[in-house]
Amino acid sequence: MTEPVETAMSAERFAALAAAYGGVIDRWPEGERASAEIFAKAPAGASALAAASDLDHLLDAYALKARNDGLGDRILTRLTRRSRMRKWFRFSSAGLGLVGVGIAGALAGSIAIAVLAPNVTSDTTVATDRTATVFGDIGTDENATQDTQ
Repeated sequence: MTEPVETAMSAERFAALAAAYGGVIDRWPEGERASAEIFAKAPAGASALAAASDLDHLLDAYALKARNDGLGDRILTRLTRRSRMRKWFRFSSAGLGLVGVGIAGALAGSIAIAVLAPNVTSDTTVATDRTATVFGDIGTDENATQDTQ
C-alpha cells in the first residue's frame, strides 16, 4: 500500500524532522522520506541535514565504559538471599499458623469446660481417705491382698 507523496515540504517541517530523526533520511517516517529527499537537495535542507548528522556522529561515537565492579554478583547474591528469606517466611508462617490454631483450640476448650461445668471449681473440696482415684475407690490396704507364688 502506498501513500500519496507530498512534493512540497516546508523548511520548518524539514528542520523538525531532522532534529527528531537525525541526518539520515532512511530513519525518517516513510510518508516523509520522498519529499524530504527532494527538499534535501536545496541549500537549507542540506545545512539542516549536516547539523543533524554532526549530532548523529557524536551520539554514535559515545560508548559506555564497561564496569566490572561486581554489580552482577551483588544482584545475584541479593536475589538468592531474598528467595531464601521468602522460603523461610513461607514455612515459618505455616508453623506460626499451626501454633495459633493450637492456642485458639485450647482457649475454646477451656471456655467450653467453664460454660458446661460451672460448679466444678478449684475451691471444691472432696472428703477422702486418700484411696479414691479417678477410676474409683481402690479401698484400704487391709482389703488389698497380694497374690504371691
